[in-house]
Amino acid sequence: MDYASVTKQGEKGYNTDYLTVFKDESSYCFALADGRETPIAAEIAVQSVIGDFKSSGIITKTSVPDFFSNASQKIDNYELPVRACMSFMLTDGSVAVWGNIGDCRIYLLRDKLLYEITPDHSSAYALYEAGEIRYPKIRRQNTRYNLTRMLGKGLDSTPDYSQPEVLRPGDSFLICSDGFWENIHERQVEKTLKRSSGAQDWLSRMVTIVEKNITHKKYTRFRDSYSAITINV
Repeated sequence: MDYASVTKQGEKGYNTDYLTVFKDESSYCFALADGRETPIAAEIAVQSVIGDFKSSGIITKTSVPDFFSNASQKIDNYELPVRACMSFMLTDGSVAVWGNIGDCRIYLLRDKLLYEITPDHSSAYALYEAGEIRYPKIRRQNTRYNLTRMLGKGLDSTPDYSQPEVLRPGDSFLICSDGFWENIHERQVEKTLKRSSGAQDWLSRMVTIVEKNITHKKYTRFRDSYSAITINV
């Protein structure tokens, strides 16, 4: 399993994202979250998932929803009202399960082409589902900041999650926060993978594009924190 990761602080005085890659013998947990009011929410969510993965040591079809439920409870029990979006994937290299909530995404690329992207839980994504905008236009919609699901007290914390997926040689994954995907087009995700020599090279090529688009304010005027994990099976 070849993987790489990056997390960078945005305009705020702290990084709102938090990520961890944990390996246990031949199994992996790749977890990433974006805290809304404070980074503590993202850290609580990720550490909860990592803790559950360490404790269970197995990957099943109920692992993802169970882990999300535990993370949601820990955030609800925090002394202050905090919210977070999160995506994570569990795999032993042969089978993978994953899930997301909010606008942190997971991209599956098969044969170096986009095969699946997790749905955003936002008003902008609802416009796409209704056929009112094309998929790439989601990143230009102000309503994409109106999130319909997140981890946090009093919110709809229902995640989307996959069934166990048998991995194929050459499968690749990108797990990222909105600060990353909003600054790189889906076709660029494919093109950089095709030209890369490994997970770190792929990530570096995408970061170059993300940083260029942030600098030139191509898609947004605000420099958000961003995080990403690239994985090659």
